[in-house]
Amino acid sequence: MKKVCSILCMVMIIIVLLLILLNKKEGSFQSVKYRYLNNYYLEDAEVDNTILVFNNYKIYRKFIQKYDIEGNLTEEDFKNHSYLAVMDLNSCDSELEINKIEYNESNQKLKVYLNNHQLCGFCMTHYDIYFYEIEKINGDKIKVEKETNIIDEKNCDPDVTYKPILYLYPNRDMNVSVHLENQDNIITSYPKYANGWDVFVNSDGTINYQNRDYYALYWDEYNNTKVDFSEGFYVNREDAIKFLEEKLDYIGLNNREANEFIMYWLPVLEQNEHSLVYFELTDEREKNNKLYISPQPDSLLRINMHIKKINGPVNIKEQKLESFERKGFTVVEWGGTIHKEGYNAR
Repeated sequence: MKKVCSILCMVMIIIVLLLILLNKKEGSFQSVKYRYLNNYYLEDAEVDNTILVFNNYKIYRKFIQKYDIEGNLTEEDFKNHSYLAVMDLNSCDSELEINKIEYNESNQKLKVYLNNHQLCGFCMTHYDIYFYEIEKINGDKIKVEKETNIIDEKNCDPDVTYKPILYLYPNRDMNVSVHLENQDNIITSYPKYANGWDVFVNSDGTINYQNRDYYALYWDEYNNTKVDFSEGFYVNREDAIKFLEEKLDYIGLNNREANEFIMYWLPVLEQNEHSLVYFELTDEREKNNKLYISPQPDSLLRINMHIKKINGPVNIKEQKLESFERKGFTVVEWGGTIHKEGYNAR
């Protein structure tokens, strides 16, 4: 009886040990710990959409110094862990997350499965770098493969105005209060909209809110503007830059405002071979979501550019634009709305 019990105990111990080993083997690289995220600009195209493994603190330091990245990992962090660096281009349009990781010790091959959540919004080319803490890997030459699963999370919504951005240019340092009539339409904002923004603005346009400086106020909003594109502009991809420069200059954006507008919206127009464009200007914007600003500005310019992808060139009645004159306390807003792809306008 004792012999049987001993055998059973041994079998149970072996089973438990096997389960632990299997779970360790199977669980290796299954759970990753997000460590660090930073936006930065790269001129070196070779690292575009690359995944790197850092086993060595010195190599990690060399990398972040080369690209002038603010890194917060220490030598101590590398004692028990390696770090997986995932670089995502234009990640203002997407968000990456690790689904699972598989590691083959025999050939030192790491396979990374990524979920790519497609978002809406467009901005200038930049990289986001995600550092993930993973189980320690031996060896410095790790072969990395990746599989990306595209997940449509939020398609461009024709009822959303993206990135209205508001500049305040007082002629003296002053406190300014900004409120939107339809504040329930706000989807996201920065700094956070709390029944409005009560800010202090310097005469150079710097906005101070809760002890932090901003150059503009930002939000996304639901927009009920109905645009039938019976008038506007036809724009092909090759002429997009010239079109934006000319129209924004005529409407009255200054160089900085126009540059930021173009860097944000040019990728949209260049994605489309053919587009229709309509500018919703101050009077229309005020009807759809009025801005209440105190003290009241002497001059106000609001622009919402509507974009619709079409399947070919079209003749369209050209929209008559008005030029904006700056005087005294000036407020400028720009944003845009992307409409669902369609055929040529009526």
